[in-house]
Amino acid sequence: MDQPVNNKMTWKTILSRGIKRRCPKCGQGKVLKGYLTQEKSCTNCDEDLENIRADDGPAWMTILLTGHLLAPFIHYAIMHDSFPLQYELPIILAIATVTALALLPFCKGIFIAIIWFTRQKD
Repeated sequence: MDQPVNNKMTWKTILSRGIKRRCPKCGQGKVLKGYLTQEKSCTNCDEDLENIRADDGPAWMTILLTGHLLAPFIHYAIMHDSFPLQYELPIILAIATVTALALLPFCKGIFIAIIWFTRQKD
């Protein structure tokens, strides 16, 4: 799956650039300005990013990752009854919120990079 495309691009490179929220073409410019606002074009190579719409993909991926990251902690909290429920619930909800908000920009960068990569012609 990590085969070169156009003699230089690989899935590994594209995913790495997406996680770093960098331009999928040059790897230098930013694809996001601020927290989640998408740039119209790369700030380095002027690659057009305006037509790439990640839509609900990043939110879906964020929820999926957050749920999988928190599942062991929730399972432990339920099975061991170490805190009363009135303390466990707010703590778990706070951790889930912080985790989701932290992951969302990275997921958006990944989706922008993948969408850009799949639209490229050989």
